[in-house]
Amino acid sequence: MAEREILREMRSVLAEVRALGPCLDGNLLKNKSNKYVKKDGSVSVYAAPPVLQYRAGPGKRRSARVPEGRVAEIERLLAAGKSYRKLMARYTALAAELALSLKKNTR
Repeated sequence: MAEREILREMRSVLAEVRALGPCLDGNLLKNKSNKYVKKDGSVSVYAAPPVLQYRAGPGKRRSARVPEGRVAEIERLLAAGKSYRKLMARYTALAAELALSLKKNTR
């Protein structure tokens, strides 16, 4: 690819990233269940509230319970986070290609 084409595509990727808006990087655990043993020895199972696991820094993860009414909003933010990661991977690849093409032209 020519340098101008690479730069044009990098700008378009950044425009898409800006258009995404807010996003989250993490997982939503919705199918969890909790168990407890009653006095008579029987085991009872009940559905746990959804839990959001998210990054809190390099190598650190945290979790937070999500109210039932906010699950759709969190899922939308997580979908935007996946799109963000894909776009930034493309941007990184383009930046590397641009750096290598500039290096080839200087020789």
